[in-house]
Amino acid sequence: MNYIGLTRRSFILGLSALGLSGCGWHLRGKQNVPFKTIYIALGENSAVRATIRRNLEAQTEVKVVNDRKEAEAIFELLGQSRGSNVLAYNSDGRARIYSLRLTNTFRVVLQNGVELLPTTTVSATRELIRDESDENGRANQERLLYEEMEQSCIHQMVNRMTHISEETVQKGMHELE
Repeated sequence: MNYIGLTRRSFILGLSALGLSGCGWHLRGKQNVPFKTIYIALGENSAVRATIRRNLEAQTEVKVVNDRKEAEAIFELLGQSRGSNVLAYNSDGRARIYSLRLTNTFRVVLQNGVELLPTTTVSATRELIRDESDENGRANQERLLYEEMEQSCIHQMVNRMTHISEETVQKGMHELE
């Protein structure tokens, strides 16, 4: 690459960075939650629990504890369901395109049982195009899509927790006194 091409590329990258800084874009950083500790009411070896924990610790200042009695707040996953629908058929009448859906229902409560975040449902959907010649590839693709949807749902759940207000926590702590 010659000097002029390198200079032009550097100039364009510099303009892009300047444009992003001027529009107010910045990394999200740590988000606030109005409690210091949380217990995730799922099995110790649950992959979903581990992912929720990782996301909470990366995105917030909250500490995930292993003993329910030590936690200010408790995360409860009330249900998870998967489903699929056929969106299109091929010329032979076989299903060709599917819509995959993953739904999670959860809530966050205080140690005294008062709900900080009432029963909430988050979901994700993806399309799966079936390749009739590669059944193993389709199964692998479906598994990967469900993993991606699970990540999306967990991100949504953590995001919802960051929208719990300090006022809600204070009100809940004094509700059963």
